[in-house]
Amino acid sequence: MRKRRDSSDLPPAVAAALPVRPSAFAVLAALAQGACPGFEILERANRSLPARPILGPGTLYRLLRELRQEGLIRRAAPPSSAEGAEDERRSYHELTALGRSVLNAEAARLRRTLDLSGLRGST
Repeated sequence: MRKRRDSSDLPPAVAAALPVRPSAFAVLAALAQGACPGFEILERANRSLPARPILGPGTLYRLLRELRQEGLIRRAAPPSSAEGAEDERRSYHELTALGRSVLNAEAARLRRTLDLSGLRGST
């Protein structure tokens, strides 16, 4: 029998960050593939809810500031191959190790919730 993983199995900093608000989860997920600028985070996050955008520019930048203060993301140097990388107004962001751990823990929590509902894997 598999041991049930609960928040006590998680590092305290990760457990303290759970659960993650849907908009914050969308931003963390948008950064899972690597550093990107704010406008790209906005586009990726808004694709997660096709019916309507979940973030506008003001909400995004306030949320980015909160996630930085919580230590989940940080500003990053633009990749050298990035289009517009030389534009100093373009601010890139990336997940921290804590942010990646929180993203993984929240994704696992959501999978368990879907399993509980019986909806996982159905469309």
